[in-house]
Amino acid sequence: MIHSFTVQNQQLLEVTDNHESFWLHVEQPTHEEIQQLIATYKFPKDYLTAVLDDAENSRSEGLHQTAFKKSILLLLQFPYKTISSSGYLQFETFPLSIIITPNRQIITVTNKSLPFLEELKERPFVQNDMNNKMNLLLSILWQVVTTFNRYLDLLKKELNDLEQQIQVSTENKQLFQIMNIQKSLVLFDAATTANLVTLSELEKTTFIQENHAYSNHLHDVVVETKQATTSANIHLKFATQMNNTFTSVVSNNLNNVMKILTSLTIVLTIPTIIGGVFGMNVALPFAKSENAFLIITGITIFLCYLVIRILKKKNLL
Repeated sequence: MIHSFTVQNQQLLEVTDNHESFWLHVEQPTHEEIQQLIATYKFPKDYLTAVLDDAENSRSEGLHQTAFKKSILLLLQFPYKTISSSGYLQFETFPLSIIITPNRQIITVTNKSLPFLEELKERPFVQNDMNNKMNLLLSILWQVVTTFNRYLDLLKKELNDLEQQIQVSTENKQLFQIMNIQKSLVLFDAATTANLVTLSELEKTTFIQENHAYSNHLHDVVVETKQATTSANIHLKFATQMNNTFTSVVSNNLNNVMKILTSLTIVLTIPTIIGGVFGMNVALPFAKSENAFLIITGITIFLCYLVIRILKKKNLL
């Protein structure tokens, strides 16, 4: 599906005529739409079809042109919120093609809906020293990286919540949650690292370096990308360490439960043995006593109490 946008009064506005727009956003492009765009804007087919491969890595094409005669491609990864097969929150990354045509029209292509599209449409563009098209391009780049940072904050909160459950955990569900978080962080780490390389290449281009406003705004995007890369790497190490800790704690908690159950079994065995001995049809102590039951019960309680004290002293109960 193709969506066409223009900017009026610093606000992104969707229009019906593609020729009136300077931003075309294409989601899940069909074969007919791909052929239509290629015929209209004369850029390579892989500029569009690259997003159909979810594993496509970040890259750029056509950045270092002396004269802007062919379309530029910026292929970046953006985060996408999903629910894993185990039923827990998980994030994946998908490619986003950003194509800049020689007439400075912006075309973005994705195979998944952009998580920040509504925010771009609702938030007014701040008036600055950049033209609307460049302002939009840098806003898209900014939203990509800030979405990574926003989702990293959610993952950090998930890790903090899981950390509070460590002491009492005896189940596997926390391990599944950590596994999903680790998978998300591995994807984030790889995606932001690759994005940083592509954005750094864009930062070195002549048309960015010659314009102070473009250079400053793109520098902010690069700095945020570096922060996202660092955060993803730190959180990944923390999640790995927490996973090891959780495994040890769950195992230790289960061992404690088994230790207590074993000790209780030993204590409960004492009345069973005494009851079995005095239940035999042979001559036994206290057999003719009127208080035999009370005496035997008292001996049993005393032995149970003694064994409990010994077990507690040895930290077995």
